[in-house]
Amino acid sequence: MDEELSLDEIISYAREFQNFEKVFSAVYLHPNWLTTIPPTRRWAILHHIVLSGNTVHFDQILPSQKSNAQFRLLTKTADQETILDIAKSHVYLSDMLKRIERLIKLDELLNYAKEGKWDQCIEIVKQNPSYGNEKPPYRRFYLIHHLAYSNAVEAFKEFLKIENFQFSLLLRVDGKKVNDIAREAKCEAFANFIEKDYAAFFDDDDDDDVLYEPSAAQFRLDQHDANIIIVPHAICHEPKSSCEPEKKLMNRAEVNKLVPRKSKPINISNIPTRYSSKTILNLLTCSLTRATVTDPVVAADGFTYERTAIENWLKANDCSPMTNEKLAHKDLTSNVLVKRLLDAITQ
Repeated sequence: MDEELSLDEIISYAREFQNFEKVFSAVYLHPNWLTTIPPTRRWAILHHIVLSGNTVHFDQILPSQKSNAQFRLLTKTADQETILDIAKSHVYLSDMLKRIERLIKLDELLNYAKEGKWDQCIEIVKQNPSYGNEKPPYRRFYLIHHLAYSNAVEAFKEFLKIENFQFSLLLRVDGKKVNDIAREAKCEAFANFIEKDYAAFFDDDDDDDVLYEPSAAQFRLDQHDANIIIVPHAICHEPKSSCEPEKKLMNRAEVNKLVPRKSKPINISNIPTRYSSKTILNLLTCSLTRATVTDPVVAADGFTYERTAIENWLKANDCSPMTNEKLAHKDLTSNVLVKRLLDAITQ
C-alpha cells in the first residue's frame, strides 16, 4: 500500500479541486472523513466537492457512506451551512442543486417509511412517482423493503392507487428479493401476500437471478482464526431456503485442498491495521454479486463491481443496480484503489 495522506492533506486537494483519485481513495478507506471537519478547517471534503460543481465526483463519493451509519447528507460547515446552502448560493451549481434536492426528498421519503408514516410517504410519491423505486446510494432499503420489513400489506395496497405508479418488485437488498426481506423480519403476512399476488416475480427459476451470481473467477470471503481467507464461491454452501448464509469454517489445509492451484487462499494481514477489516471487506466485495472482486471497476453510480457482473447487468439495464436511478453513462473505470488492495493481499 502507498504511504497514506492525512485528512488535512486530502481536504486541501478537495479544496483546490485536484487529485480526486487520491480524495476518492482516502474517503473509501476512511468513510467518516467525508464529513469530518478538523479544528483548523471550516469545511469538510463533501462541502468542497459540492462547490466544485462536479456531479460525477459527487455521485462517485457518496457510495463510500453505505456502511457509515453516522453519515448525514446535510452535515454543516463551521459556519453552519449545509451543501444545500452552498449549492443555492452559486448559479453555476444548478445541476448540483437538483441532485442534492432529489437526495433530500428521497431521504425524507425513506425516513418516513422507516417510521411507518405511510400517509406522508404516499404524498411524496404522488409528487414524483419515480421516488417510490429509488434510493440514495448510502441507504440500504428502498421504500418497498420498508413496507416488507413492517409487514405493511394494507399500506402497500394504498400505494397502488397512486396514478402512474407501480412498485418495481425486482429491487433487491444485498441480493435478496422483497419476499426474502419480509421473511427475514418474520413478516409472514407480507411475504405470503407478495408471493401469492405476484407469483411470477418470485419463481425459483427467475432469469434475473443469474445477474446476482458470482462468475467462476470470483471468490467469496470466509474467516478462520482471525484471518480473512478468500475461497471459491462454490465451497461456501448456502441453503436456498434460508435468508441467513450457513457459516462454514474450514482450516487452512481444507481450503488449500479445495481451492484451484491458481487461486490459493489469501488474507488481509498485509493491509495496514489502521484500516478497519469491515472497510476493507466492503471494498473488496462486488456490489452486485456480493462476491470478492478480481477485476474491480467503478460504474457511473460510484459503486464498485466485478467487471463481468456489471457488464452483464448493463446489457439489459440502463439504471444502477444499487439505487435504481438511471445511469449518466455506461462507461466503466478500473478501481485503482481496490486493485492495489488486491495486490497487497496476494503478496
